[in-house]
Amino acid sequence: MLPRETIKLKWLGIGGGTFIAIALVIVAVWFTWPRQGKETITAILLETGYFEIVPPTTFGGPGTINTIEFLSNGKVEMHPTCEVEPGFLADKIQRSQTVDRELKQSLEKKLDVSAEVREKLAAVTGITQISSINLKLENTNILLITDESLISARHALLKGECEDAVIENVSNGGIVCQTRSVLEVDVMYEIKYSDTVSIDERAKLTSEVAAKLNLDARQDADNRISGHQLFFGVKLAPKPIVIGSNPSEMKCTVLKK
Repeated sequence: MLPRETIKLKWLGIGGGTFIAIALVIVAVWFTWPRQGKETITAILLETGYFEIVPPTTFGGPGTINTIEFLSNGKVEMHPTCEVEPGFLADKIQRSQTVDRELKQSLEKKLDVSAEVREKLAAVTGITQISSINLKLENTNILLITDESLISARHALLKGECEDAVIENVSNGGIVCQTRSVLEVDVMYEIKYSDTVSIDERAKLTSEVAAKLNLDARQDADNRISGHQLFFGVKLAPKPIVIGSNPSEMKCTVLKK
């Protein structure tokens, strides 16, 4: 038989090892367990100061002036307010692939967005044949403009018909804002269909869904939709553009209540 001290040390060793193992499991679960309310792209972007743009677009880049519709779900729609000559802002926009690693990992993992897009796809024939829709963002870049260039562009644009357009939008209760930076991404939707749907039906349905989402159906697959170098998130200059009226209490960085 083992001496009492040896037995005691043996059990202490086993207990200590068990405790460490349990602690490691708890830590692993903590870092991998989905955070409630933070698993949507919208929530992830809001945490970093970006509004999700719906639908993703190629206009409204840094320096441009747009009328912003703040939606109750934390997203925004952007409506171009002033024309910008091609090349006017090109040398003022800075491009960077340096995105916060945690943000990049969150954005570029596959997320189930079935519930978010189902309302938009309600009119699609055969929508009931779709089991789920997953979204993945790739090749994330930041496009931004300095405060100096922001002011310079605003002074250059706010005249003539642009000024008239701003006044008209503001007088109708619109919020006119200038874009400070955007998240540019490649968007990929992957559709999962019921097993009973044929290949030809999948291709047809995928094309219909792509049209509703303003994206392109992939030619190399019957269940994928993509868009390249789209503006998916936006940061706005804090103060709205107001001409010929009292300053608005609304800020371009706060959701409208």
